[in-house]
Amino acid sequence: MPYEDEIATGESLLALQKSTTLRDFEGVIAVRDPNAPRDEPPVVAVDRTDWLPLRVVAIDGSSITHRVQNGFPGAEASLVMLSVVFIDVSKLASIRSNEIPSPRIFNEMDRAHTLDAVLPGSNIVRGGMAGDSPSRFFRKTVYDAINGVLDASHETLLETARAISKGRSTDISCPIDGCSKRYEVGLGEYECGCDLNERLFETDGFRFHERFNELASNGEVHGEVRHVLEVLSLVNILRFFEHEERIHYLANCAFVLDGPLAVFGQPAWLAPYIRRELVRISTKVNAKTGSHLLVMGIEKSGQYVAHFLDIDWTDRDGPRSRYAPGTVIIPDARYINRNIVFRPEDAKPSGVDTYFGRKVFYKTRNSAHAVLNMGIVNEEGEDFRVTSLSAFPRLGDALNVLDHLSTYLYQDGFMPLVRAHAHAAIPLKRGTAILTGLFDNG
Repeated sequence: MPYEDEIATGESLLALQKSTTLRDFEGVIAVRDPNAPRDEPPVVAVDRTDWLPLRVVAIDGSSITHRVQNGFPGAEASLVMLSVVFIDVSKLASIRSNEIPSPRIFNEMDRAHTLDAVLPGSNIVRGGMAGDSPSRFFRKTVYDAINGVLDASHETLLETARAISKGRSTDISCPIDGCSKRYEVGLGEYECGCDLNERLFETDGFRFHERFNELASNGEVHGEVRHVLEVLSLVNILRFFEHEERIHYLANCAFVLDGPLAVFGQPAWLAPYIRRELVRISTKVNAKTGSHLLVMGIEKSGQYVAHFLDIDWTDRDGPRSRYAPGTVIIPDARYINRNIVFRPEDAKPSGVDTYFGRKVFYKTRNSAHAVLNMGIVNEEGEDFRVTSLSAFPRLGDALNVLDHLSTYLYQDGFMPLVRAHAHAAIPLKRGTAILTGLFDNG
């Protein structure tokens, strides 16, 4: 690492030119043959109706990490915001099919609920608690955040996680420093069975603490906590509406999550349980109403977004010129392995361990790109090698939602997520002022 303001002289380049390690590394990088035939993306025809949801429920979160002044170097914390926005789509009935709604209309028709939490990072402890450590404080705040509620009459997010993962065995080390025991799952807060008698939390089973770093920034693990709050909120809401008196709402609503329908990192074990819960609830809804759940995530960046841009191209007309508006592409496991994630084509399907949604590319009627994650709602969808429309029973309805609620505010914009982000977004200066005030000793 250079000193501050030290300028590179270029001497290291001479050593790099002579490096056999670098030459060997370059020699093993596989490069796509530009003359090799490309796989044709699997375009499919989807039956469409004029169905639109009565409500759209959109979920988004944001976080900001800021260094705070408490006398210790690198002290930091993150402010996390989560928003759940309910949009009354019936108020759009007067809008013509080829007209993009004004943002003002959405401002008047949505209702938002928010959750927020402050997650400590390195060199932050609780005042007045002797022997506290940043890791202990972090684990406690994670427990408090996931133990939150979206509705006072319904279960907490922690109770949601507990219900859907019932029977799971956890074989991880105890998070207490100096404890040689394995972690023992309990309910809520409880004491470790070792001689230290320290506090354990049910949320330690998510394993966030394994990536917590007391010597560096923890913005990434704070982001993992935020995402778990998002996906648990989605499942929590679905479980609320599966009640006999409310279950009909699930057939007439669209549920949208910002980003992929997946869980990555230490809590990735949660994904298969969410997948199983979606199938369970959807089966129940279908038996009652004849319709499956409509759950979808929308990706705005990443490999799949980049690939969609790459293939929707012609040398003559440039970007977004190959496919006509209304084109639907469902990439199968072989196509994804060969063209997007670069792995052996016969390897297990990408995402099978971390996703509870399936990928679909859609070019809307306004020529916007959408990389959809359609929630897995039946047995066919659980098999990542099946790409028949039976695995995507609400795909046509999802495409209607995308067409009807697109926005000209942003490229490839989708108004429910714009509104959700507006409620969850933390202005930088305001966010840092909140965090500074929380840890101000003055």
